Amino acid sequence: KDKYNKTLQEVDSLKHELETRTELARRHNAKANDLKNKVAEWETVVKSEKEEKLDISADMVRQYKTMQSTMHLEFIFLNQSGTHAGQWETTKAKLEETEKEKADLQRKYDDAVEKWKGKMRDMEQKYEGILIEAMDAVA
Repeated sequence: KDKYNKTLQEVDSLKHELETRTELARRHNAKANDLKNKVAEWETVVKSEKEEKLDISADMVRQYKTMQSTMHLEFIFLNQSGTHAGQWETTKAKLEETEKEKADLQRKYDDAVEKWKGKMRDMEQKYEGILIEAMDAVA
């Protein structure tokens, strides 16, 4: 009878331990799923910011090419007319101003790129932290 009671106690103890471990496994799985969702969300953010950076770059290149073409056409026109020395000086000044604007646009672009690179580095670090947390939670 003592063996029987002892066996019953062991069975109850094992059932309790199984329930505890089952609950822990469920919690870890839930946490892992939450972390997977966070990772997917961050991946979406990184992708959209990359696309935005590319859009900014393309727009700035387009603006520069348009300004360059306009100045080139004005230059050709003034060279052909020959009698417009005053316009030549004005166009030359405009060209210099356009080149300055181009340099400003390039600086703004470089600043924007650096800003996005910094944000991407921050997101990579957060993403890495989430992955580490996910791996720790699963382990």
